[in-house]
Amino acid sequence: MNRSVLIGTVVGIGIATAAAGFAGYRMMDNGSTSAATLACSDVQVESQADPKDDHRIAGTVVGALVGGAVGKDVGNRGITTAAGAAIGALAGNQAQKKLQEGRTVTTTETRCAPR
Repeated sequence: MNRSVLIGTVVGIGIATAAAGFAGYRMMDNGSTSAATLACSDVQVESQADPKDDHRIAGTVVGALVGGAVGKDVGNRGITTAAGAAIGALAGNQAQKKLQEGRTVTTTETRCAPR
């Protein structure tokens, strides 16, 4: 390889690299938005609160106890006590589910949009 071909190749690679870097910089600069062109405001956001009892065990147990007591008073037999406990457990579970779904938490978020 002679010297002029080697110099031409090195210069050509340098020019191509510089051109690609400049073009890439221009592409990145077109899509960016600086902080000076954003309008930010605080927004109140309401979301569902995380349940403290995911499996609703407390509602199920309390419902079963109350249902069992009512079932015993109604029939004073083992079968009515068991049926009352089962129905009470189901009712207590569903009651706790409705209470948990109704609980919300309000937080403040900063949201920004282009002007």
